[in-house]
Amino acid sequence: MDEKLKKELLEIYDSLSDEQREKAKECKTMEEVSDFAAEEGIELPDEMLDDVAGGYLYRNHDDLRWEVIDDKTGDVRGSFYFKSNAEDNAKELGQSKKEISWDQLDRLRKTGSIKKC
Repeated sequence: MDEKLKKELLEIYDSLSDEQREKAKECKTMEEVSDFAAEEGIELPDEMLDDVAGGYLYRNHDDLRWEVIDDKTGDVRGSFYFKSNAEDNAKELGQSKKEISWDQLDRLRKTGSIKKC
């Protein structure tokens, strides 16, 4: 975890009430932290949310578009010429902005982690 993210998380933790801190300490996974933050109206840094969210960004070299790939179905959820538009779409869909190469995508599909589109 980089220093900037650590600092942001400490600032968020310091702003919590004693009751919220106790609830936060009970969280065992990043998904539980994300759910807790949503319930309490706490905005978490994008870098942290990317660790929780599924999905990938894939650069399709056939048509030079950035695609937002659902990590559960393998479906293309959005296709954009500009990476920033794909990142915005991924965020709106609750998907991560993790980039994935063709080799990584192919390997996930072959292992059955995600289906072919």
